[in-house]
Parts: sequence; C-alpha cells; structure tokens
Amino acid sequence: MGSYATRMTLPGARRALAELQSRGFALRHASGALSFDAVTLAPPGNRVARSHTLGVLGREELELVSSAEGIRLLDYLNEHLDALTREERRSVLLLRRAGEILRHVNLEEYLSFRKLANEAENAWSRADESGRFSELEPWLGRLFYAARRIARQCAPDRPAYDFWLDYNEEGLTEARCAEFFSELAERLSPLLKRAEGLPEPPGLPEARVSPLRQQRLAHFVMEALGVDRSRCRLAVSDRAFTVAFSRYDVRICTRYIPKRFTTSLYGVIHECGHALYELGIGEGLQYTRLGEGASTAVHESQSRFYENMIGRSLAWTEFMWPALTAEIPELDELKPRDFFRAVNAVHRTPLRGEADELSYCLHIMLRFEMERALMGGEISIHDAPALWRELTRRYLGCEARDDREGILQDSHWASGQIGYFPAYAVGTAAAAQLMAGIKKELDVDALLRAGELGPINRLLEERIWRHGALYPPRELMSRALGGPLDLSFYASYLSDKLSEVYGE
Repeated sequence: MGSYATRMTLPGARRALAELQSRGFALRHASGALSFDAVTLAPPGNRVARSHTLGVLGREELELVSSAEGIRLLDYLNEHLDALTREERRSVLLLRRAGEILRHVNLEEYLSFRKLANEAENAWSRADESGRFSELEPWLGRLFYAARRIARQCAPDRPAYDFWLDYNEEGLTEARCAEFFSELAERLSPLLKRAEGLPEPPGLPEARVSPLRQQRLAHFVMEALGVDRSRCRLAVSDRAFTVAFSRYDVRICTRYIPKRFTTSLYGVIHECGHALYELGIGEGLQYTRLGEGASTAVHESQSRFYENMIGRSLAWTEFMWPALTAEIPELDELKPRDFFRAVNAVHRTPLRGEADELSYCLHIMLRFEMERALMGGEISIHDAPALWRELTRRYLGCEARDDREGILQDSHWASGQIGYFPAYAVGTAAAAQLMAGIKKELDVDALLRAGELGPINRLLEERIWRHGALYPPRELMSRALGGPLDLSFYASYLSDKLSEVYGE
C-alpha cells in the first residue's frame, strides 16, 4: 500500500484501496477463526495466548485506517469520489467510518477501551455464574465512563448515546429510537390486553431429547431451508450464534438442552437466517468491506424472518412434522396445530431469550431505556439493577427474581456493545413487513407446506443478500420493503398470529 499511497495518483490510490481491503479481510478472517475456536474446541487455557494474538491482529487492522498513510489514502479517495465506482465509493465511506474514532481518540486509548471490554466480559461471566451483579459493577462503571469519553471526543455536539447508536447501526439516533418504541408500544398495547383474556393453549409433553437427535433435527432444518452445506458447518457451543469468515465459510453454533429441544430447534432456524444472508452476498464483493451484512438490523430482519415468519408458522410446522415426530416420539399424541399453538403461546417472562413474539420488542425497549439513562448519566451503575427490575414490572408485567433474570442476562454491555439492542427490534419489525410484501408475490403457505424455500430465498437474495453492505441500511431496507419501515405491518402480523394461535 505504501508505494501507491506515496505517489497518490488515482490509479495507484485505487490499487492501494484494493490492497488495504484485502489485508483487512485477511486480518478479520484470522481474528474470527481464533474467536470461533475459543468458544468451540479450544481448551480454557488458550485465553492468554489468544488474547495476545487477537490484540496484535486487531491493532494491525485499526492501523490500516488510522495510520497517517491510511488516512492520507482515504482522504485522497474521498476527494475523488466521482472518479470511483459505486462499490469503491461505498468502501471508502465505510473505511472512513471505521477509522473515525481514531481520528479523534488516541489509538492507545481506544485499545485500552477494547481491553477493558474484554476484561469486563470475563467479569460478566463470573457474575453470571455467581448471580452477583457486584462482581460486574466496577467494570461496567469504567466501561460506560470510557464510552461517554470517547463519544465526547468524537462527536462533542451530539449526545453520547447518539454516537454509539450510529456506530452500531448507521443512521440510528436516540430520537428515532424513541419515536420507534413509542409507536411500537402504542400498537402493542391493545394486543397485549387482548392476549390477557385468552386461555393458555396446552403445552408440549415432557420429552428428554438427546443431543444426537437434536443434531439430526438441526441438520434437517439447515437442508430444508436451503443452506449450502458445502459452505456452512454446524458446531456446538454454550450459546447460539453465527460467524461468517466469507461467503465460502459460514459457521452456525447451537447448544442442545435435553429438556428444552425447542431452544435449539428455533435457535438453529434463527441462525440459518443469518447464514443464508452471508452465503448470498455477491461474489464480487468478497475481500472488501462490502462483503458482509449491511447492519445488525438488516441481519436481524433475516434471522427473525426465518425463525418467526417461517419457523413458527403453521405451514412450516406441518412440513416439519414428520421429521419432528421421527426424532421425538413423545409428540405423536399431538397434531401439528397443537405444536404450533404451544410454541406460539403468549406468556410473561423477564428473560429476553424466552420471550414470545408479542413481548419480545418490549424486552428491547427496556434495554433502550436503560442504555439512554446510563449513557445520559441519569442513573448510576449501582442503581441500574433496581431500574431494570422496575422497568421489568412496568413493561413486561412480571418480576425479575434476581440479577440473573435482570441486568445480568445479556453480555452486550460488558463486551462494549453499547447502542446495539435497538437494532434487534427494528429488524424484527422489518421482517414482518418483508413477509407481507413477499406474500403478495408468492403463495408462501403452499411453498412452506411443500418445503420449497427456493422461490422465497431467491427473492431475498435478489433484494437484500447479494448487495452486502453496498447500500446504507435504511436505503437497502426501503428498497426491499417497497418503502420506509411501517409498524402497521408488524402489528397486523401479531394480531393475525394471535387469532391463529387462539382460534378467535
């Protein structure tokens, strides 16, 4: 990159841009492989050496866009955007965004923030195990203080929370979130009241499903949803997640709980949505900053689309039924509709991971209120657990019995992911609008009953997946949705689901 940047001619700068992105991809690939190994196969003792190596790789990636040479290259290209391709223009913008913090914050200070987040995440693991928030409290206090300090340095004229919201979801602001959640709460209120008076459908029979049988179901689901198994593998971890090293190598992780087989079943369907998105990104975008999902909200729209709009539908349940009963004989006494009603029942829980569709976004709204209070300095870290319990009662209508059911249930803040949660709700609502549009073009229920996901996948690939990060998230979703996000689609979807589940 050095010789190209030194000459600073347009052809040389474009070659340097390609080289910079190629090196960045390689560094992220190596870091991702180490991180994936750490939570799947590596022994506990790998932590020290892994942290050292990840620190070196992370520093090298940051220096690509924060060194004097990198800044000079990107500034030069930014002054010549009209001479660049659409892909190059977007890459320059994203690379400048990636280095924006380091134009205002000393590299060592930012690396200290990342190290603090790593230590705080370890503290969260200990606190989660013991159930004592006090073990995390000092780390979280230092982390939020550092996050506010970084935000003030980078964007002194904006609220600190705005900076981190936009950092995690391009274009998102506190005002937009507040408007979104206000309308969402207004639309959900009558549905929640309606659900209160409905009789709870019968639950599922007790069944202890071995990891092997759950694994066979997971493989069935991946095949049925159209996941290319030559480019995607399934692994086991203590939590569900998906990591994409490239469009040629995507990994899904799940966990198997013998007495709660639906956790893995719907978790894998959810992760398949993420995997399909990454597998569908255009080949020409690989090795650039565009060869990944557009944002958290867009990614979540895909995972929620597959988990809820497809996976929890009656039509898909009917298709899946022979495979389910073959692995879980205890379900023989049920019909597909019984299973469908049981897994879609509305129930109150303080745990986001166990929330039904109707209340899920309220869990996210709670976290939004917590984040903006903490980032705005309205409450102290010490008082945060009490506010969490209060908001649980107010928004969810239930009690968090302890901090494990309250503020300790997520590791996001401890890992430095501040301003991350709202995108989950935005993506969830977008998934419903996406399905409403697809149903105008395809007989979705007939396709799902036949297990024919091809036409649906091809539409999503054409409208979302293949574009990677080429477009800003709001623009991409507006194109895919046929207009701006409209919460009436989400409310209609939930209302129809209530009627279908409870037979109104």
